[in-house]
Amino acid sequence: MVCFLALVLEMALRRKIKDLGGEVRYGDLLLDLCQRKAVDLHVDGRHYLARTELIGRAEVAFRAVGVRPPLHVTEMPRA
Repeated sequence: MVCFLALVLEMALRRKIKDLGGEVRYGDLLLDLCQRKAVDLHVDGRHYLARTELIGRAEVAFRAVGVRPPLHVTEMPRA
């Protein structure tokens, strides 16, 4: 079941990227997305999540699904 859902989601993303007119290879897009890293920061009793820059065509995936990329630094709510 999980494999089928993954295939459906992959095909939907490929279609949306194609609709944007993007000539992005799916494998390259995944590699660029995998390069994104996040770091937990604790400053003055507050918890933040900081992310690296998006490289290559990673932003295309966010644009294709209509979601803005996460902020560079996000304050996390207290548990």
